[in-house]
Amino acid sequence: MTFPVFPDPETMLMYALVPLNPNMRFVTVIPAGDQPGIVVRIRRSSGTNRHIGLDRPVVDIDVFGPKSQTGIVSAAARLIQSQILSLMSVVLPNGVIQHTSTVSGPRQLPEVNPKYVRYNASYELQTRP
Repeated sequence: MTFPVFPDPETMLMYALVPLNPNMRFVTVIPAGDQPGIVVRIRRSSGTNRHIGLDRPVVDIDVFGPKSQTGIVSAAARLIQSQILSLMSVVLPNGVIQHTSTVSGPRQLPEVNPKYVRYNASYELQTRP
């Protein structure tokens, strides 16, 4: 029996979220320099498969924006939470998201750049090829 190659959860979320949020920039690595708008970083932080055909990655979503727009950044983080929780049985170009759940909801965390505010949340996905 061959073990399946699981899809990359960061790419899956890019496929799902970018079309829904054309005014946000989605990345896996924060770009250098000051960004004028909202930047969303998607990064797998943990998780593993517990079944031969199902991966359960935990993904951190960081939403960054100008400190002067804290309310807008907070609203964007909650909008993304709603969109992620809506991704049940969604077929994407690189696999299927069967289920999603919130591990830790959007909350403001310290940010090293004093010009920016950061909201972070973590989600567990259940994915398969």
